[in-house]
Amino acid sequence: MNSLNSSQRKIIETINGPILVLAGAGSGKTRVITHRIVHMIQNIGISPSNILALTFTKKAAKEMKNRISDMMMNQTDFDQITLGTFHSIFSNILREESHWLGFKSNYTIYDHKDSENVIKQILQDLNLDRSLNYKEIKRKISEYKNNLYGLFYKKKLINQKVEESITKIYKFYTKRCFQANALDFDDILLHTNYLFFYFPNVLKKYQKKFKYILIDEYQDTNLSQNTVIKNLVSQHKNLFVVGDDAQSIYGFRGAHLSNILNFHLDYKNAKIFRLEQNYRSTNYIVQASNNIISFNKNQILKKIWTNNEEGEKIKIYCASSEEKEAQYIACSILSIKRKTNLQFENFAILYRAKIQSHIIEYSLKKKNIPYHIYGSISFENRKEIRDFLAYLRVIVNPDDEESLLRILKKRNQKTVKNILSLSKKKGITVYNIIQNIEDYKSLLRINNKTKNKFISLIFTIEKLRVNAEQDNAYVIAKNVINFLTKKNYYNYKNEDFQSILDYVFQYVKKQKELKNHGDTSLFGFLQCFYLEIHEDINHHKENKVSLMTIHLSKGLEFSIVFIAGLEENLFPSKSSLSTSFKIEEERRLFYVALTRAQKKAVLTYAKHRFIWGKKKENTPSRFIHEMNRNFIDIENHHKDILEKKKIHSLNHFHHVNHNKNYENSKYLKMKKGIKVFHKNFGLGIIVELQNQNQIALIKFQQSGEKRIFLKLDKLVIYS
Repeated sequence: MNSLNSSQRKIIETINGPILVLAGAGSGKTRVITHRIVHMIQNIGISPSNILALTFTKKAAKEMKNRISDMMMNQTDFDQITLGTFHSIFSNILREESHWLGFKSNYTIYDHKDSENVIKQILQDLNLDRSLNYKEIKRKISEYKNNLYGLFYKKKLINQKVEESITKIYKFYTKRCFQANALDFDDILLHTNYLFFYFPNVLKKYQKKFKYILIDEYQDTNLSQNTVIKNLVSQHKNLFVVGDDAQSIYGFRGAHLSNILNFHLDYKNAKIFRLEQNYRSTNYIVQASNNIISFNKNQILKKIWTNNEEGEKIKIYCASSEEKEAQYIACSILSIKRKTNLQFENFAILYRAKIQSHIIEYSLKKKNIPYHIYGSISFENRKEIRDFLAYLRVIVNPDDEESLLRILKKRNQKTVKNILSLSKKKGITVYNIIQNIEDYKSLLRINNKTKNKFISLIFTIEKLRVNAEQDNAYVIAKNVINFLTKKNYYNYKNEDFQSILDYVFQYVKKQKELKNHGDTSLFGFLQCFYLEIHEDINHHKENKVSLMTIHLSKGLEFSIVFIAGLEENLFPSKSSLSTSFKIEEERRLFYVALTRAQKKAVLTYAKHRFIWGKKKENTPSRFIHEMNRNFIDIENHHKDILEKKKIHSLNHFHHVNHNKNYENSKYLKMKKGIKVFHKNFGLGIIVELQNQNQIALIKFQQSGEKRIFLKLDKLVIYS
C-alpha cells in the first residue's frame, strides 16, 4: 500500500456498493485493481471464492494474476479467485450449465471464418439475393446478438427488405449452429443472458457465488455484457468498474459509451473516483492529449496531469507523398536510435487503416530496420492448420458440421453433396449418416469402394475419440499430425505443424503446473485456443519496430510513437464523417494513439496519397488543426529533409484496382517493361506476360525472377 498515491489508496479502501473509477491513460489502474483484490482478501476477510474479476484480453488477465500472486501470502486463496476475460469466464459457466439451454457441454466455438462459411452456405441453400454480402450479414448478426434483439429489445427496421432477409438468415444461422452444437463469440454472452433470464435458479446460484465483481476497461462493454453484469450484481450491488470514456474506441464492435457515461444513473448512490495522475508520458504529451479530447462533447470531464519531465513537443511532419512519409519515418527511427540508447522494440508506428502498412514496410526493409506487423494473417488461418484443427474439433464434437465438411473436401464431392442433402432432408447429422453409411448406401448411390473410404475415415476419427477420453491434448495432436502427414492427398510434412504443436505443448505444460492440475483435455485446449485468438494480438517483446493499427495498440506503450496518415478521409475515416458521434469516436482513437507514447510522439501526413488506385490531394486532419500550438512543433512544409539527405524515393505508386473486369489488360496498364512494386519482393520489371495476361514474369531487384498471378497479387505500378 505504501507505493500507492492518496487517490489510489482511498479507492482501494472503499469496498461496498457500486463504484466507478475514471482512470486516465497511464494512471496505474491495473495496480489499483490488483491491490484492491488483495486488500479485500487479506485485510477485510472477504472470501476469494466470492470475487469475480473480468478483463477484455488474456494479456490483461495474465498480468493481473501475476501481480496478485506476487502479493498474496496464501497461494490457496489466490487459486480460488475467478479472474479472466468475459468470454472465458462465461464460456466456462455455459459449459457447466449447457443442459439448461439444450446443447451439449462439448460445444465448438466458431471463429469468424467458420461463421462466414455457414452464412455462405445458407445464402446458397436459400438462393437469396447475391448482392447480399456475407461479411456484412455476419456484422449484422453480431449487432443483433450484442444488442439482445429478440430477447429484450425489438430491432428498428431501416431498410425493410434487407432487414427481413438478414432476419431470415439469422434464424437459419442460429438453427445451423444449434444442430452443430456450436457457438460463435457473440453467442457466449447472448446464451449467458438467456440462461440468467429464463432460469432464475441458475442466476441465484451465481449471484450467491460472485458477491464482489470487478471489471477492467468498462468503457468497452456492450449491451449484452452489461446486462449479464446487471443481473449478477442486482442482489449485492457490489460492483467495482474501472474505465476511461476517453478511450472508448470499439463502437464498431457494439461497445456502448453510455454504459460508463450513465453508470451513476444505472446504480443509484454510486461512488465516483478519478485517477488523473499520468505515470507514463511526458508533460507535453499529456497536455496535448488533454487538449485534443476536450473537443468531445460526450465525455466525463477529467484533467490528466503528470509529474514527469516536460519532454519534447509533438512533432508534425508534412510529406509530399506517402512514400516520402514512410521514408521520413524510417530515417527518423535510425536518427533517434543513433542519438539515444533506445532499441528498435521501443518504437511503434501506428496507423488508422491496414492498407497504410505496405509502403511503410517497404521503407523499413530498404533501411534494414527489423519490424513486426501485428494483426496480419495469423498461423491459425493457414490451410494446414485449419485442416488440423478441423480434426481436433470433430474428435471433440462430431456434430460440428463446418469442421467435418472441411475434412470431407478430400473425398468424392458428389457423394458429400448427396450426404449433405440427405442430412437436411432427414434431420440427421452428417456424421451420423457416415457412421451408418451402409444403411444409406442405396439412397446415396455409392459403390463399395467409395463406401469403404468413408468407413475408414470414421474408424480413424472414432479411434482418436476413444483415445481423447484418456490422453491429453498434446498426445492427441501428435496422433492427428501423424495421420495427416501419412495421407498422400494432403502432402503435409511434420514441420508444417510445428508452430501449432508447440502451442498445444505449452498449453498442456501450463495446465499441469497449476496447483489443482488444470484442464489438459482436448476440449479445454480448443476452448482456450479459440478464445485467445479472438481476444488478443499476442504482442511479444522482441527487438523489432512494432507496426499496428491504433485499435490494436490499446493497452500498450512505447518510448517513441509515430502516428501516420493524419489526413481528412483517412483519419478521421471517410465513413465517420456522417455523424458527430462517429467523429468523436475517431477523436478518442487519436487520443489513444497519442497516449501510447512515453517520450516522443511524431504525427505525419501526406499532401498526396494513392487510395484505391487514385491519386488524391489531401488536407491535414482536423485533429492537427485542433492541437494547441503551444504543444506542437510543425516541420516547415516547404523544406523536405528527405531531399536534403538525397534519399531517392519511388515518386508515384499507382494501386491496381482488382475487380471483375480483371481480364482487361489495357485497364490494368500491365505490359512488358513496366516497373512494378510488390509488398514482399520490392521493385521489379515485367519481363513477360503469360497465360492471356493473367500471369506476369517479373524480375525483382533483390528476389530475382518470380511468376506472379495478377488476379491474386496486388501489384503497384511505379512510374
